[in-house]
Formats: sequence, structure tokens, C-alpha cells
Amino acid sequence: MTQPIELPTGYYLDNFKALIEFVSQHYSWLITTSEQNFFKTFQELDIYSQRLYVRLLSRKGVPSSRGSLFRLGKLNYGEIESIESAAAVLDRSGLLCYNPVLTVQEYLPLFTKAELFAVAPSGLPKSLSRPSLEQLLLEEPSSSDWFEKLLSQHRVLAVHGAEHFQTFKLCYFGNLNQDLTDYVLRDLGLYRYESYPLDKQNLPFQSRAQIDQYLLYYQCLELLEEPLLEDAEAIIALSAQLPEGIDGDSTLARRLDRIRLKLARQLERLNALEQADALYQLCKTPPARERRARIAVKQGYDTLALEICEEIIASPMDQAEREFALSFGYRTAKRSGGLNNWQAPHKIQAPTEVISLAQGESCVELLVAEHLEGSSGGECFYVENTLFTGVLGLYIWDILFAPVPGAFFNPFQVAPADFRTADFYYSRQALFSQRLAEIEHESLKSRVLSTFAEKQGIANPLVAWEALSTELLEKALDRIPPSHWRSIFNRMLSDITQNRNGLPDLICFTPFGHYELVEVKGPGDRLQKNQERWLAFFAEEAIPHRVIHVEWH
Repeated sequence: MTQPIELPTGYYLDNFKALIEFVSQHYSWLITTSEQNFFKTFQELDIYSQRLYVRLLSRKGVPSSRGSLFRLGKLNYGEIESIESAAAVLDRSGLLCYNPVLTVQEYLPLFTKAELFAVAPSGLPKSLSRPSLEQLLLEEPSSSDWFEKLLSQHRVLAVHGAEHFQTFKLCYFGNLNQDLTDYVLRDLGLYRYESYPLDKQNLPFQSRAQIDQYLLYYQCLELLEEPLLEDAEAIIALSAQLPEGIDGDSTLARRLDRIRLKLARQLERLNALEQADALYQLCKTPPARERRARIAVKQGYDTLALEICEEIIASPMDQAEREFALSFGYRTAKRSGGLNNWQAPHKIQAPTEVISLAQGESCVELLVAEHLEGSSGGECFYVENTLFTGVLGLYIWDILFAPVPGAFFNPFQVAPADFRTADFYYSRQALFSQRLAEIEHESLKSRVLSTFAEKQGIANPLVAWEALSTELLEKALDRIPPSHWRSIFNRMLSDITQNRNGLPDLICFTPFGHYELVEVKGPGDRLQKNQERWLAFFAEEAIPHRVIHVEWH
């Protein structure tokens, strides 16, 4: 049995220092004086004070107007010799303060009901609910007496500087959702990361205005839930607070679109259709145009809806948006009596077979694989979305990790920042086109197998190492024609988010040197939209495929 890896004492401090030192070094020209002072003050602390500060900064305390609150007596960290001494150092440095000046209401969540009863006037019934107890204490004429008594018994710490760390964290991760867990995974040996250059000209943040707009975006994101529960006026007010965006920063644009799409959808539900449409017009990502077409129909503007559908068909953002426009446009044109060039969407039916099997312990896909091997004498592998995505990841490895401006924030990324976006393809289109044009049997096989051996275990968003073997790769690369690889890769790269899913469950190699892709559906299971799209694509490209529906007997 493998022994768990033990992290060294104070590992979290090493990770924190690596983060702020990286940002201080790489973004020194964008960091404000206050943020530089925060970095310098922290660097000058003794190790125990640094450990305590990072521990508190990483914990979720009681929020207040002066920073997160913690009770000194509740802190217990074995690697810190004297928490009280470390706290005193932090107090003198300004990185925290004792018993900050706050309203009584802000302090109350720090204390238990029993602790509040201990300082409350005598005679209060113990059956009082906590809210009732707090209300009575706040209304007590001598409220300052019990409150001063409480603070004299329990010292409270308020952590300062968190807003400065937010900037460091943003510059390092590119978002405020991640934390230092990535370092822990690295230290535990769970992830190994590819090496890539982090040159100044390729860093994602190139101006202070850009950083400030991201910080404002996250402030608005924190405020999002409340307006969604209120009226149209509150939603419109929040939308007006959103940053304008930075020219050329498509990442920020996509994030702003996500907020606007949520706000606009709620405006629709509130029947504020004109305001919703105005917000959708600011969005460049799906389903903004779809929602606008639906709003137009709801308002009786069929001609406008058809114009939007025609715009989508001429330049779809993804396959799902195109399918919507074809279907919705046809239905709208048919209803309004103006079909003209609109045709009913044609659905390609995949070759389908129904087989009867005895239910076993294995999953239905493996049972079908065993059945096909027995009936054909060939070999079947359960690959689902791992084979074609894995071979693509190995074949374009160097392009995936190429130093594209804005792609990498720090040394611990599994994928470039734009991987799940349309920019992933467009920013590297020339490189992808050249690589795919080079596909022929020997060059593809050589590059994939050599990368498979050289990069074994390094994180890649397209490669599931545990699902690939040299045997499977060699068989697939020998049997599948280069033209099929090229076609499949082209489709995957055109929309990496949608098209790396929905691939058939099995690949079967016949005794006669051919191959076939098989989608398996158990009893009651139906094809999903992305699976239907792949099957239609296989039919267009003459790639051997079929669907097998299983019935139990």
C-alpha cells in the first residue's frame, strides 16, 4: 500500500511566498505603492508571524467592515511557537489589529449563545432563541457594560491587507476562485506540469486599468445573487456597475458576458423584454442571439427574429447555435407564412442495430465489446472521449503549450487560460492548420508515440493517461486513415469545449485491418445532442460507425 506523502511543516507559507514573490517580480510595473508596501511588510516579518498571517488570510473568518474577524483564544497551530507573540508582531506591523472599532452587531457572530448569556443581565430565560437574545442585548440600556465585559474576556483579531492579496492572487491565477491548493497537489505528486515561458510581453495583464477592471468584475460577481431575487430596477443598476472591458481582453469580455446573460435572462422572466434585449446586444457569446430571437418573436417581430437567425447561420459561434437558428428560423418562417428559402432541418440517421444481451456485472459498454469480439473475432476497446482527444493532445502538445500572449498566468496550469474558448483555435489557427496539413501515417504515428513516451504523466487537458496504452495507440494509428484523423481533429479544434465530448463509446478493430466506432445505448438510454452531431459528421465524412441499442433478456 502506498504511504501518504507528508507535507513539510509550513508548506503553506512557502506556497504563499512563492505566489507573492512571483507577482512582485513579474508585475512590479503594475503593482501599486500600497501593494508593494504590503509585500515588503510581510517579507520583514519573522517566520512565526508570517505563518499566522497566512493561516488567518486563508481561513474564512467572520466578515466585518475592518476585515475578517477571529478570536485569539480559538487559534491553535502547532507549528507556531507562540500565537499570542506572533499576533502582537502582526498588530505592530499593521497586518492585523486587536478588538477593532466595530458595531456591536458585527461582533456578535463570533460568540456562542452560552457566551452571550454569560454576560447578559441575570434573569433572562434560557429558552430564548439566539435572535431574541441578541435583540434584547442590543436594546439593553447598559449595553456597553456587557459588551466591554465580553471583549475583556475574549480578544478579537481583525486581519488587514486581504484586499492587497486579492490583487496578487488575481495576477497569479487570473481569477479569484482558485487558491493555493494547486501547490498542495503539486507537492503531493498528484500533478506534474508542462514548462512554458512566462515572458513579460506574454503575461495576461498588461496595464493597471486591466487589473482594476478584473477586480471590479469580481466585486460585481459577489453582488450578483441579491439583484436576481429583486426587481428589474436592481438588475439594471448592477449591470450599469459592470466594467466596460479592455480592448483585446477576450477573457474579461467572456466573464462580463456571463454576468450579463444571467441578468438579462432574469429580466426576461420579469417580462422586462426591452431591457433584456438591450443587455443581450452587449454580449458576444451564446445564447445571446438565441434569446434575442425568442424575445423578438414574443414581441411579435418575426422579421427581426428571422434576421437574427440568418445572422447566426452566416456566422455561428458554435454548432448548437447554428442548429437553433435553422430550427427556430424555419418554425418562425412557417408560422408567419414566409418560408421562401427556409427548409426544415434534415436529420441524418446513423446505422442502428438492436441486440439482446444477458445483464451482467460489467457496464453495458463492456458487455457489448465482449459480444462484438465474440461475433467478429476482432478487438474492441472502451474509449469513449479518451482516444481521439488523447491522440489530438499528444499530436498538438507543443502548440497547446505555445507562448501565446495571455495564455499562461503561472507555472502550474494544466491548460492555457483560453483553452475552453473560441480564442483557443483562432489564436493558434496558423499553427493548427500547418500541423493538420502535415498529417500522414508515419509522421502522425511517430509524433504521437514519441510524445506519449516523453511527456508521460504531465498534465494535459486532452490526455487521460490512465485510459491510453501503447497497444491501443499503435492499433488506432495503424488502422485509422490519416484523412479521418484530420477531419476529426479539425472538428474538435473548431469548438474544443463542445466537440471533445460525445464521441462513441467503443472502437473495434476487425481481423481484416479495418476499424469501426460504436455508440452503445442501454435500455431506456437515448442519444444526446452532441452524440447526434458526431454521428452526423461521421456520415458526412464516411467514417465507419453505428449505434447499438441493448435490450436485456
